Amino acid sequence: MNGLSKSAAGRFRSREGSVILFVLGVILLTAFLLTRLIDRAGTELLADTKAANRAALRDQAYAGLEVTLAVLADVSSADGGLHAPQQGWDKPLEYAGYEPPQGYEVFVSFEDETGKLPLPTVNEAVLQHYLEGIGVGVSDAERLTDALLVWTRKGYLPASPEADPRNYENSPLPYQPPARALRSFEELRAISVVKELFFDADGRWTELGDRFRAGVSLYDFSNVNINSAQSSALVGLGMDPTQARAVAQQGKKPGDPATAPEFFRSVGEAASLYGGGLAQAGLGADVQCLRVNVTVRQGARIFTLSAVIQPGGGNNARNSANSQAGAVDANPDPNARPPTPVDPRELTRKSIDYPFGILELREIDGPAQ
Repeated sequence: MNGLSKSAAGRFRSREGSVILFVLGVILLTAFLLTRLIDRAGTELLADTKAANRAALRDQAYAGLEVTLAVLADVSSADGGLHAPQQGWDKPLEYAGYEPPQGYEVFVSFEDETGKLPLPTVNEAVLQHYLEGIGVGVSDAERLTDALLVWTRKGYLPASPEADPRNYENSPLPYQPPARALRSFEELRAISVVKELFFDADGRWTELGDRFRAGVSLYDFSNVNINSAQSSALVGLGMDPTQARAVAQQGKKPGDPATAPEFFRSVGEAASLYGGGLAQAGLGADVQCLRVNVTVRQGARIFTLSAVIQPGGGNNARNSANSQAGAVDANPDPNARPPTPVDPRELTRKSIDYPFGILELREIDGPAQ
């Protein structure tokens, strides 16, 4: 009996130990699953919170952009166009008395694309002068100009075999020049000659490539704005380098700042101070293409809305005409008939004339690059 009792007791302890191990295993598995569940829930909650924060920052950025556009439209209407931030639109949120909600900071900055050369339409001579002005040798400037025009102009005939578009057919992945304006500066990596001078062996932009990008715009407009023109752009248009630097560096206020204008409303007005060297094609005094950066900050979170805008409603043509020293037709046609009056259009939600055309709109998590 004693032997049997000991055997039964051993089996009982063995079963008891198995039950304990089973329970511990279940507890361990449950803890593991709960930990995974908590981690996943935490990740999803963090993602939802991040998305909610981004949406709130985005809303504030668009609100800041709308306020800025309203200020630009107000100044343009009251002052006959946009010429320079010195008109009063340099701090649009203060101008409008706009205050963001508590906890948010909103900053607005501008970059006048019209202060650069319009790369889509710049001619061969201007492009070559510009390249020489930023430090490219005469021979390399000719090669670069040839390669760029082969890539961007339909029907352009290369001046050298090096720029022949058939050369692209021999690359590991054959392609052809698109014969259209650049859509991004990164596209320059695909252009022979250009990539040799604008990028190093590791594919990084060279100093020359950075100088090139700084003075040209990917957008098309008729005149370079003398109020924001860079010296390299002015040299490209044929201006004497010394005069170009003076115009660009003096903040458009030559002589005594107390008597000189803060900005120019026409090229003729600028020529009266800087001399007749400004009376040349390609110069104006109006903002025709403006980049607006609206940056919103909430704690450590930053969101930037970058928009490129263009005055609409025929404003560009009017401003271009006014830029030529206020010129008027000295010999009007006496038989010309007055314009036919047009009944005003009924305004609806779909027919309201927006004061600006938006050429580009980018949303950036972080400050604008």
